[in-house]
Parts: sequence; C-alpha cells; structure tokens
Amino acid sequence: MDGQAWRNLGAAGLAWFLLIAFGFTAWFVVLVPLRGDVLGNDMTLTYMAVRVGLENGWSHIYDLDLQRHVFAQLEPGVPFTDGKRFISPPFLAWLLVPLSLFGAQAAVYIWLALSLAALVAAWWIAAPGSGWLRFLWLLGALAWYPVLYCLGLAQPDLIALLVLAAGWRIAESGRPYLAGAVLGLSMLKPQMALFVPVILLAAGRWRIVSTWAAVAVGMLLVSLVAIGQQGLADYQRLLADAQQVANNRYFSLAYLLGAGTASYVAEVVVLAVAVAGGYINRRRSLGRLFALGLVASTLGASYWHLQDYAVLVLAGWLFWRDEPPAWQRWWLLTVAIGGELAWPLTPLPILIGLTIWLACLVAPSRREPLPAPSLSSA
Repeated sequence: MDGQAWRNLGAAGLAWFLLIAFGFTAWFVVLVPLRGDVLGNDMTLTYMAVRVGLENGWSHIYDLDLQRHVFAQLEPGVPFTDGKRFISPPFLAWLLVPLSLFGAQAAVYIWLALSLAALVAAWWIAAPGSGWLRFLWLLGALAWYPVLYCLGLAQPDLIALLVLAAGWRIAESGRPYLAGAVLGLSMLKPQMALFVPVILLAAGRWRIVSTWAAVAVGMLLVSLVAIGQQGLADYQRLLADAQQVANNRYFSLAYLLGAGTASYVAEVVVLAVAVAGGYINRRRSLGRLFALGLVASTLGASYWHLQDYAVLVLAGWLFWRDEPPAWQRWWLLTVAIGGELAWPLTPLPILIGLTIWLACLVAPSRREPLPAPSLSSA
C-alpha cells in the first residue's frame, strides 16, 4: 500500500478507537448516573435557583435557606452539602426558565440535548481539516473524559464553548463589533474565557473588546439590579464559602502551590505572560490569539473543575488551524491524556502540559505575519 492508503487505514483505526472510547466512557459517566438519579447533577442546582426566583423573587436566589428548602423537595434524602449551592451568575438561571415549564427531569434531558447540539455546532464552526477526516475531531471531543464529565454533570460549558467558537468565526469574517457582542455572552460561565478579551486588547483588537465589555457590563448591571443589595450580600457569602472548598481549586495551580498567596501570584504571572504573548503575536491569526486566551484562562483560573477543561477542545482546534510545528501538535496529546486521566494521575500532568502549551502559544508563530489590524478590523 502507498502512503496515503496507510494514512487512511490509520485514520479509520483511530476513528474506531475513539468511537469505542466514547461509547464506553459515555455509558459510565453519563448514562449510568442519569439512570440512577436524573437529578443528581448541577442542572438541578440551576433549576433550584429558578424555583427560588419564581416563587420568592430573583433577589433571593442566593438565599441559602431557600435553596436548601427547594433542594429538599427536588432531591429528598440527599444531603445539602457545600457542593449543592447555586453560585453561578443569575442569567444562567434565567436561561433555564423556559425549560422549567417541562419539569425538572425533562429540563435535564433538554439541556443535555442542547449541550450536545452546541458541541456539534462548535465543531462545525471551528474544527480544522476537511472531508471525512474532519469527523475525527468531533469523535475525539466526544470521547474525551472532561467533555463527557461535563455532560454527566449537565454543566453549561458546552453552551459557552459554542458562544466562543461563534465569536471567533464572526471576528474572522471581519465583523469585530458583532464578534465582541457575541463573546460577551460567554459571561454565562465567565472563568472559562476570562483572559481572552485581555489578550485581544494586548494584540490591538480593541473593537472586539469594546463590545465584549459593553455586553459584559450590561449583563452585570442587569444582574445587580435583579438581585439587589441583599442578593449581592448573599452571593458574596456563598462565594467566600466556595473559596474554602478544596475541590473548587483542586484542578488549578493551587494544587501545586496551595490556596494561599503563592497561587494568586502564579495566576498573575500567567496573565502577565499571556498578555506579553498577545502583544508578541499581535499580527498573527485570531485563532492563535483565542487559543492563547483560552489556555491562559485555564491555567490561571482560581476556581476550576475537571469538566471546565472541555474548553480546551476549542483551543486545540484553533491552535491546530494555526499550523504549529509537528512536535507542538503532538504535545496536545500530552494535554489530552492528562485530562483523560486527571483523577488517577492527579492534575499535575495536565498542569505541566498546559504550561508547555502556553509557552508554545506565547512564542512567535513561524507562519508569515498577517497585515497589521486596520481601524475597521481591529
């Protein structure tokens, strides 16, 4: 057989491997938990907040006693532990209001269907390659443990992933203001891409950042008006409690440096390095800048969980599009394995993998630089 035939055979073998991995992992991580307790996931917490908001007013959605009361109705006999609080931004609860009309269990299934559709749409928008080989990127995403764990917990990460992919594509099409407005919707789960606008600003893409900031500030103001002073005070107390929960920082640099000052200093260093990388790569592709922002957001987060690594799927697609050297492409396999085995291996391998990946993104790309951003495309 010639070289192309061998490559096709290898791709077919990889596709079968990923398909089997997807089926096996999805069964144990998504389907079995759903069959055991369809409400035993984080979507129940959002549904709980919706119930509190509709029955008692949105200013009370962070009231711990009301949350406990509604949770006991939804999950009788299940302990209301420190991991059972709703501490997401209020607009996540507002997003679920239409689904609440169908009841808690139906809302979970609808949300899972929407999350899968969002992943497929993000793949269609941002995955590299062409032809049937492009489906390997979708299979790879579906087979990766953090993505399936995200589905098992019914988290909003994949919805945010689609928002980020759409924002990148719109920016690529030369519509920076619209791209920024779309990216502002990523405040649905802000920590997933918190450094992206900072990197874009360092790269001179201020038009994208301007509308991102306008939308983000608008959503913040609406949220503050809705929850009021008492709701804000309740929210701050819940956040302070969440900072004391070890699991909320287990997958961050705090795993290595502890939850004290050292980890916060390290997060500032990550941001500073990423900003420098944004400036260094200011004439490189938007895909590279977005990937840099996503990887830096992941490594520099102070509040992170295993399912949040799902955002690296988009970072990987955009990084690959920038045509990095072969060894850097292979390095992504280290990150993938680190995420796949993060529970048994601890977060150390993926944190090391992300650090090297960040360094690769900060270093100037070998590709020919793009023309300097004009006033109409910055």
